[in-house]
Amino acid sequence: DPSIPMILIGPGTGFAPFRGFLQHRAAQRAGGAATGPIHLFFGCKHPDHDWLCRDEMAGWQSSGLATVHLAHSGVADHPHAYVQHALAGAGDRIWPLIESGAQIFVCGDGKRMAPAVRDAFIALHQLKTGSNRDGASLWLEGLIDCDRYHQDVYGFGK
Repeated sequence: DPSIPMILIGPGTGFAPFRGFLQHRAAQRAGGAATGPIHLFFGCKHPDHDWLCRDEMAGWQSSGLATVHLAHSGVADHPHAYVQHALAGAGDRIWPLIESGAQIFVCGDGKRMAPAVRDAFIALHQLKTGSNRDGASLWLEGLIDCDRYHQDVYGFGK
């Protein structure tokens, strides 16, 4: 359903499947479909060296197809080092989308990034609802159980 909001979180190579999602939504929009909001959280070490698909992302942003939130771990004065920081910084913007049924997709590192993103969502729920960590963790598990929070991650282990 092109009208369902999406929250896409993927640093580095984790962006690859989201590129397909965004291209598909752009084609749907070009065909006259009403498309829901998309928030893309993308991170790389340095924008001058590692930000692949930069022009494509800028086009989606300028056309209004997606809001792009950036994290750059190799830029000392950038406001967000990692995608979970950008996610936390955009909490007021994405919370209404979550409440309205947004689909959430996380792709990339399963050892550090994915748990940190889960923690950012748990913290956001606590902030917005006043729940404790256990209640917020149950909420996130509910999103997973009802197929609204999806992960395609790699690199589990020590």
